[in-house]
Amino acid sequence: MTGKFITPNRREFIGGTAALCAATALPFPAFASNKIKLGEFEVTTFSDGYITLPTTGVAPKADPAARAAALAKAGLTGETRKSPINVTLIKTPDDVILVDAGSGPNFVPTTGKLEEALGEADVDVESITKVIFTHAHPDHIWGVVNDFDELTFPEATYYVAEKEFAFWNEPDVAKKLREDREFFAVGAKSRFKAIEEKIKFVKDDDEVVSGINIMETNGHTQGHLSVEVKSGSETLVVLGDALTNPVVSFEHPEWQPESDQVPDQAIATRKRLLDQLHSMKAKIIGYHLPPPGIGMVVKKGNGFAYEALG
Repeated sequence: MTGKFITPNRREFIGGTAALCAATALPFPAFASNKIKLGEFEVTTFSDGYITLPTTGVAPKADPAARAAALAKAGLTGETRKSPINVTLIKTPDDVILVDAGSGPNFVPTTGKLEEALGEADVDVESITKVIFTHAHPDHIWGVVNDFDELTFPEATYYVAEKEFAFWNEPDVAKKLREDREFFAVGAKSRFKAIEEKIKFVKDDDEVVSGINIMETNGHTQGHLSVEVKSGSETLVVLGDALTNPVVSFEHPEWQPESDQVPDQAIATRKRLLDQLHSMKAKIIGYHLPPPGIGMVVKKGNGFAYEALG
């Protein structure tokens, strides 16, 4: 996620976000956004809703004039912005794999739409065999439990970086977060507890199934992962929150989003990824890029830019 939360606790945050959403309503797709094929892989993005956040949070330390120009280029001219949530589903000959689980019913009112979206596309939650977590922020992991505190995807195995799991289960983890994000730690611990018997730890270059590999993209969080899907000469990388804004992340990777937990590492990761993704000619899916979240990294001058697909 990018940006600073507007209020210091979840209850106030929910109320404040609901008011902001009413004041700045924009259309967002509710269900399946786009579908692409890579050999035997069928990849679809679904909307879990959106979060309304302060616009300056994408780069609070950047020069205000340069930031305003970059944000205007991304269509962001007001004090708040809508951060979409694009969840990726990968169908293989033998598996149905989610990358991240959405927000679930208890984050903010404008999120938690994934289960309904899957149903609209006739995807049974019990058909999900694997869930790969890019990281454990609320909009990525809270969706593992439903309204009844039962597992949303009861047949799945859950893949997470051991470094990510260890961070969120540290006894004093809340003290390592901003005050307005302390509830993130409570939520992550409870969700990991709910799935602890179904967790499988993964690391860089691990193969989830043939053609689907793990990439370490640490920095946004301590154990952030991305997922590489390869078929023949084609590559697609599901980025999670490694690249989040269609202008700032690509054209100004050195700027620090307020939500990066290890900022210097996140900057290094963005710079490395941009060069790598361009060299690979990879398609990308960004969790918070404009719906459907699918695009490519293209050259722009001495740097890079985002080109949307679909």
